[in-house]
Amino acid sequence: MISEQMTKDLKKAIEPLFKREKNTLYEVHLVYQVFSDQLNVFFEWGRIGHATTSRQIRSFSHSSLEQVQELQQVLSQLLPVTVRLN
Repeated sequence: MISEQMTKDLKKAIEPLFKREKNTLYEVHLVYQVFSDQLNVFFEWGRIGHATTSRQIRSFSHSSLEQVQELQQVLSQLLPVTVRLN
């Protein structure tokens, strides 16, 4: 189960980075490490034709795949950016 506090913290950390600039692609990238049960959350942005910039937002330990998928669904509804799971 994903806590509301976790999603609020992630939204609060991501919103200042999302500047809505022209010709810029934004996405949240969730990286789940199976063997260590760790989830890393990255915010990535890049102007078209330029290199992509990635910043780690948060890391969660002891996460399950079901929790990660649930977090992806919640963030997709909460944020105006693409949320990818890897």
